[in-house]
Amino acid sequence: MLRSRRYLGVRLYMQVIAAAVAGAALALGSPLAEASSELTWYDEFRQQVAQEMVDNAIAAYSADAEGAFAAIGDTHNTIFHDGELYVFVLDGENVMVAHGADQDLMGIDFDNVDDIRGTNLGELFTANRSPYGKWVEYYRTNPATESGERELKLSWNKFHAGHTFGVGIYPGHDDAGIELTNADRERQRVAVAMTDRAIGAFVADRESAISAIQDDGQGRGLYHDGELYVFVLDGENVLVAHGADQDLLGTDFDDVNDTRDTNIGELFTANRSPYGKWVQYYWPNPATESGASELKLSWIKFHAGYTFGVGIYPGHDDADIELTDADRERQRVAVEMADRAIEAFGLDRASAISAIQDPDNLLYHDKELYVVIDGGNGLVAHGVDPELTGMDGNSIVDAAGNNLGEIFGSGASPYGRWIEHYRTNPATESDEEVPKYSWAKTAYGHTFIVGIYPGFAHESGVELSAADRERQRVAVAMADRAIDAFVADRESALSAIQDDQDNILYHDGELYVFVVDGNGTKIAHGINPDLVGTNQYTVSDIHGTNLGELYEANASPYGKWVKYYWPNPATESDESELKLSWIKFHAGYIFGVGIYPEQADSMMTMTTTSMSSP
Repeated sequence: MLRSRRYLGVRLYMQVIAAAVAGAALALGSPLAEASSELTWYDEFRQQVAQEMVDNAIAAYSADAEGAFAAIGDTHNTIFHDGELYVFVLDGENVMVAHGADQDLMGIDFDNVDDIRGTNLGELFTANRSPYGKWVEYYRTNPATESGERELKLSWNKFHAGHTFGVGIYPGHDDAGIELTNADRERQRVAVAMTDRAIGAFVADRESAISAIQDDGQGRGLYHDGELYVFVLDGENVLVAHGADQDLLGTDFDDVNDTRDTNIGELFTANRSPYGKWVQYYWPNPATESGASELKLSWIKFHAGYTFGVGIYPGHDDADIELTDADRERQRVAVEMADRAIEAFGLDRASAISAIQDPDNLLYHDKELYVVIDGGNGLVAHGVDPELTGMDGNSIVDAAGNNLGEIFGSGASPYGRWIEHYRTNPATESDEEVPKYSWAKTAYGHTFIVGIYPGFAHESGVELSAADRERQRVAVAMADRAIDAFVADRESALSAIQDDQDNILYHDGELYVFVVDGNGTKIAHGINPDLVGTNQYTVSDIHGTNLGELYEANASPYGKWVKYYWPNPATESDESELKLSWIKFHAGYIFGVGIYPEQADSMMTMTTTSMSSP
């Protein structure tokens, strides 16, 4: 039952531990839309910049609207301009009030503007207003080219304070034709995180940071990982730190060309960005003994007058594992569960270990997922078998002959890494060891491990279109917004959730919030207030699925997608349709938002992230 001891226990514990950061960039960011088969991996990164730039514009507007509009119109302001990316702002009547590329558009009513395909931009933007942001596509000229021709543009638009804030990308540019493997994408994630860690350290204490960057013993893991290492150039492109070759210190990279005659200094200068960019050139790989230059993709980020970079060498050490969408969703939970364990361990080691070994604590147990902590000299916590505590991981060999102490000792990373091995699945009754894919992250001198069993997580059996996946993203964000509001002021939140006319935070077409208490009783419903007070254990859909039992079986502080049939408020029919609802257990309540899959794709399709980015 939802009201059982295990649910009440996690309610109390969640009041003590703050919400963890989800998703490693992994992915761990929001899903991104792409034009079908046209978006490259480079486009995906530009989408992330577009989203961040919109948020920065909104924050600036909230602090000083007039100042923000002036900064947006200043093409030298890199916070709101990055190559072909720039901010534009429309008021509630779709009149342009700020534009980062063409001041002649100021005051234009976009209800009167069509693109070359006949799409009315004002109508397009109005139809897609959302406080959670949406991708829209149309055709516009690209300010980064000289052609003057209209190109396909994907614009991230977010509606805030009566205005539409947008930033768009032009797909298909600057990918360099490089095909990346899953392992390459994983290394990209680590490179980005390593760069940010170096920037934080450099700003806090420049000399200590440089020392650590150049000490592959002291900085191992944080600033060195195989072929990955940090380098730093000053504003004149003179090298001030290098994690692989200190003989290069003081080199002016304006005078350095690679083996394909690319001037490195000019390349870095042309791609300076506070958001970061990927650049390619040829450079020796310190992880090989050849000494020959190889293709290198470096993530460079311009901050405080310095260029910080970390590069990967594509094509090395791939380990492509076939994962389903359900597997990737479980990866997301595994990453978040590990982060929660790390956070709790840092606050109170003894309490964290006790909670991890309590099978009723949902923060660290979600069916087949559980936490293990390796202290190096032995396990200090095991979420399924506490009797293993104290055992040396080096004494454990799996069915494939992997020494678990060795593979986790050498493979774990402060940025997290997926490691393949074999273990029994506690959610089955079999003693057979099966493939397991574990997220291993080091912190506080320990390795925190949470793994998934590929193929075990059940697929919904529903083919989702791009539009469906975009709606899923909004559903997740809407549920989180409702949780935050509920915790801050229960009565106000319930009132807003049930206001289906004006509150777009909790209503978007067929999307609406519902809330169920620990006894299975509905206490809020965004479309039909008459359902408030109904006990979900007395409600079944047209196929006999009992909603109370469905919610109870899938209650999770990390959220889960569940499938059933329910009338769609966006249609005029009373017939039940297939519904996928995102439900999340928090503070003793189930918060849910559902979509009604179209199962019909549009030009927009969703990015499928790599195996390291569920």
